[in-house]
Amino acid sequence: MQRPTYTLLLIISALSFLVNAAPQDLSSRIRAYLQSQGVNATIPNTAYAPQAQTQGASGSLNIALTCGILNAYRDANLVTPQDGQLYTVQAEQHWSPTAWGHPNCIFEPTTVREVQFFVGLLRITGTTYAIRSGGHSPFKGFATTDNGVLIAMHKMKDVVYDAKTETVRMAMGNTWGDVYGYLNQFQRIVVGGRLAPVGMALVTGGGLSHYSNEKGFAGDNVVNFEMVLADGRLINANATSNSDLWWAMKAGQNNFGITTHITTKAYPMGAVWGGLRTWNASQLDAVSDAFAEYQREGQLDTKSSVIPDLVPTNGTLFITLIYFGPVTTRPKAFDAFYRIPAIADDSKAHPNFLDLISVGPPQVVPRFSYGFSSLYLDNSTTYRDVMRLCAAQSEKMKRVNGGTQVLIPQPISKTMVDAAAKTGGRPQTLQPRAQLWMNMSWGWNLAKDDAYVYALIKETYEKVDQLAKSRGLYDPYIFLNDAFPDQKVFRSYGAESFKRMKEISRKYDPTQMFQKQVPGGFKLD
Repeated sequence: MQRPTYTLLLIISALSFLVNAAPQDLSSRIRAYLQSQGVNATIPNTAYAPQAQTQGASGSLNIALTCGILNAYRDANLVTPQDGQLYTVQAEQHWSPTAWGHPNCIFEPTTVREVQFFVGLLRITGTTYAIRSGGHSPFKGFATTDNGVLIAMHKMKDVVYDAKTETVRMAMGNTWGDVYGYLNQFQRIVVGGRLAPVGMALVTGGGLSHYSNEKGFAGDNVVNFEMVLADGRLINANATSNSDLWWAMKAGQNNFGITTHITTKAYPMGAVWGGLRTWNASQLDAVSDAFAEYQREGQLDTKSSVIPDLVPTNGTLFITLIYFGPVTTRPKAFDAFYRIPAIADDSKAHPNFLDLISVGPPQVVPRFSYGFSSLYLDNSTTYRDVMRLCAAQSEKMKRVNGGTQVLIPQPISKTMVDAAAKTGGRPQTLQPRAQLWMNMSWGWNLAKDDAYVYALIKETYEKVDQLAKSRGLYDPYIFLNDAFPDQKVFRSYGAESFKRMKEISRKYDPTQMFQKQVPGGFKLD
């Protein structure tokens, strides 16, 4: 992309008196840094930066300067508003429009070295930035920015299976569909996302997988994180090197560095059984009771997995059933669900896991968001009462254009909780008992309804928490990948873990770049 250029010396001289550093200091630091990196001493005209700025002149010019230097460094890897439709497409690469932002420029690295350059430059300029892997988070500012730079990892897509170590090294630009598709040739699987379009960042939230009942969470199975720290160094975090950071990264999101690659365990995998079973909403009580029965009995078969999409607003209840094994008939583990008469069921044997998860319930409205609550399994009607409570809340969506509620009660087994003891631990403090992780998702059409829906999400998960507390079943843990921005995820890990994570953050990020310059996501506050 060819854009008007000025000499780097003139740009720095013109802007340095406005930035938050002594002019000579900033100018000399940038000159020295670019010289050490072998960067051509010309950068684009800063005119392509958006007109509207909210940080004041100093911050605005720093952002423009940063974008200009990135363009000089790797012109082909930078997208700006001047690029028109290309910019729009890349700025909107998110699962939900609720997450869309308008970064001043988008840097798309193709190598680890380019990520290191990026971090080193922004350490000097102090520019705010965001990090995007798959863009599945629906929250504004989590994986984009309106006043800063976005580093989008989607061009880093290498995947390598090592048969000797039975591990897979994956770049952060992949989706789980990319990884599963690649592994089919080796008849292998990894503990990863339950939907093909989801990105690798799922792991850094802990990561709930269809394979978790047998092998633990996605984060539990990571043997190495390759990361660029705030000082630009590339390090490995694993059981023998930087093991404290390895522990924290299993559910620490973007608080310690930019993850470039993850190496995780691979397992043999061939045919699987499963599909989508569908009921109408009149069966909500029966399906709720079936979840409790499945947790008490069926889930003890660790090759089984379920993920529901219960949609009371359109009168349809979906559950995806998955069984890892070469079975040709309905697995007994799912008897609780099979006993309920269904209106449709496409369960069958599939040649591989990707074939099974490639089709799921449709997303019928564009805007989506969610909140989270957790409770313990008991022998009463609590699960049924939680679903009824949420369904009653869905009535409040009738005033919203396209208003949709999707309940995703996720049964968590003691096997999943116990897996960490075999894999070096994890930062989350989970009780060793069966529990239900409630993702309460909401969909709608128009941005004007955002504030109303967000308030309803918060009201609903607080009501579920209150119900669980009233019965002594409340679980304070908050699953990062399903949490609403107001929820205090890291504090829910327990006081000791939270304190340790903050200490690890200060150790590997002494200037706290990833707390201050990367404001998106859940922070250690």
